Amino acid sequence: MKTRLDLLCFQYTSSISDVMGHSWGEPVQRTTCDVTKWYMMGEFRVHHIRFFEFQPKAIHCISYNNDAEKLAVSRSDGTLELWSSKDHWFQEKVIPGVEGKSIEALCWQGERLFTAGLDGYITEYDLLRLQPKAIATSNAGPVWCLTSDPTGKLLAAGTEDGCVVIFDTEYNTLEFKRSFDKQDNRILCIAWHSAGETIVTGGIDNIRLWSVRSGHAYQRLTLGRQEKNKETIVWCLAITSDMTIVSGDSRGKTSFWNGEQGTLIKAFLSHKADVFCLCVDKSETSVLSSGVDSTVVQFEYTSTQMESDWKVWVKSLTHFRHTHDVRGLALANDHIVSGGVDTNLIVYRLQSLKKKIWRKLAPVPHRSMVQVARDAELVVLKYTDYLEVWRLGYTNKTSETDGEILPLQSNPLNLVQLKNKSSEPIICFAISSHGNVVAFSDQDSIRAYKLVIKNKELINPSVSIKKLKLYMTEDSTAPLPAHHMLATTNGDTIVTATVCGSIQVLRVEDSYVKVDHAFSGSKERVASITVMCMCPDDRLVAVGDSGRNVTIYDIIRKQIVCRLPQYSCQVTALAFSLSGKELVMTYADQLVYEFDIAEQEYSTWSKNNSTKFPNHWKKRHGKINHMFFHLAHPNKIFLHDEQILYVLDKTKPFPSEDLKIWKKGSGKQEADKSTHPLSICRKYKFILYIDALKDDWLVTVERPPAAINASLPSTLKVKKFGT
Repeated sequence: MKTRLDLLCFQYTSSISDVMGHSWGEPVQRTTCDVTKWYMMGEFRVHHIRFFEFQPKAIHCISYNNDAEKLAVSRSDGTLELWSSKDHWFQEKVIPGVEGKSIEALCWQGERLFTAGLDGYITEYDLLRLQPKAIATSNAGPVWCLTSDPTGKLLAAGTEDGCVVIFDTEYNTLEFKRSFDKQDNRILCIAWHSAGETIVTGGIDNIRLWSVRSGHAYQRLTLGRQEKNKETIVWCLAITSDMTIVSGDSRGKTSFWNGEQGTLIKAFLSHKADVFCLCVDKSETSVLSSGVDSTVVQFEYTSTQMESDWKVWVKSLTHFRHTHDVRGLALANDHIVSGGVDTNLIVYRLQSLKKKIWRKLAPVPHRSMVQVARDAELVVLKYTDYLEVWRLGYTNKTSETDGEILPLQSNPLNLVQLKNKSSEPIICFAISSHGNVVAFSDQDSIRAYKLVIKNKELINPSVSIKKLKLYMTEDSTAPLPAHHMLATTNGDTIVTATVCGSIQVLRVEDSYVKVDHAFSGSKERVASITVMCMCPDDRLVAVGDSGRNVTIYDIIRKQIVCRLPQYSCQVTALAFSLSGKELVMTYADQLVYEFDIAEQEYSTWSKNNSTKFPNHWKKRHGKINHMFFHLAHPNKIFLHDEQILYVLDKTKPFPSEDLKIWKKGSGKQEADKSTHPLSICRKYKFILYIDALKDDWLVTVERPPAAINASLPSTLKVKKFGT
């Protein structure tokens, strides 16, 4: 029997707010969700939530670090994302943006990452603490572009005031060095020649070549105008080792110039509107450009005839994968990565461009923005600078008819909104299973609250909130800002992964929170913590970091239990079994391992099965970002990425590595699930969170792609078929 229930959900307006930052008010209609009863190696009723209005931001810039094999991505709200290509394009870190601070340029120097923005500052980020490390002003207004010299000791920035500003970054510093001659108009793009003696800049109607030694422009390339009174804007450029300059401009042209002679080699009307970005491959024989019309166009430097040494630039391929403006292109070893206003990252394999082989990295953060209080049946949704605590709806009605809509006994209700008083973005948060303690952290500090809900089943339950003080004495340290946070079942303890790389255990008292003890971060630690989980009896905490390490702590005995063997790629999710005796890990290569904590070795199931997952499973693109166990099914592991929910039955072996789990393109189960341990559910997309509640209940939080696309700006209108 399957039943379906549509629920009407409500949003509370901020009609009442106090100094603690929480608010409540009158409900207004928001959207709908449903409760569905379905079978997936067991019968479940599912709270299907679609009222979380998560909206990913447009991509502004992309920059790739070849040495570290990491991709830096900036979004329109100033958020920075770090993706690891060697870990199969895993989003390992996110640095929240600051309100009103945009990032217009990214630049790597070895392991150091620099950004520039319209506030006129160059910022270096600490990739361990995930916060700004050093700041220098341009002294010349907003900064539009940024590049590094070949030695990695200098930065050059192009500014609104028309200046090229040089910064000294040698010896781990960031200091203003000097400025070049000022030009009349803004500098929008910049590139440094591989010999280190020439800098090329683009702006309004021209391209300039500068001598690094003298600071003077020695060559000017003038672009034509389509209309007399309409400026031609050079949005992007690159320079090859033989002084060939490639530029993209507001006319939709991709142009190739001889930088030594100052002449135009060839110009292509490659796009129907502005060309915003371009990149050159390592061999300097292939160029890709894109912009407002969302197409990615490839140019190749090729011989005019067979066995001829005479080569020319030709337009070779056009790719249509984005729906909106493309703002960034980057070469990542043998891949090309593009991103823009449609919020998606698209990865192409360079050698397979003609075969049109590509993959899309969904704009859903790997770290969950949702948490569930299982016992209290509450859901917490994280927005940029506030949390919403929702009561789930409920029904005990049944039906013999599949898909019948059933009446509710109680509607979902937004109980309270906790707003960060400083308006800083919330980095992490936690709620206890009993729902009595809620905490969150921003870049500066932790905030914790006690939540009391009376008559929760009524239409208008009574909600009271008490802010807890951060307790500190001469003998104890204050709770540090955190990257990750967990709360015990009854809310008496909060465990945090601090910005310093340590693990702090906080004791929650009636009116304050204090540090009970801490596990110091390793002095050799060069990786930040990326994932945490707690065992069901609140005794053990497992931590994974970007250095591919997993450590288990006993927070009751205040000791490290063990460190797991270092794996070949990063861990993406952790979960303890219901007994707390095993720890399950999923990795970026899609494999699942189980560790026996008492024996301090991989479990018998893991030894027999972890390397035998079907090739169909291992070739998946999505990374598992959450796992959980259900009380009614202790031998089944529930796992999900952003598109599919999987159930792994540990009692069944894998029959063959050639097993096909689902049909290509459809996502439907192909193999008979009775013959293998994997079942799939592809009812939801994008999945933000799935977890178990009491009895036979699950909760699913979904943000459909159609809802995301509806919030995007309009696209460039292009006539088709002669209309």
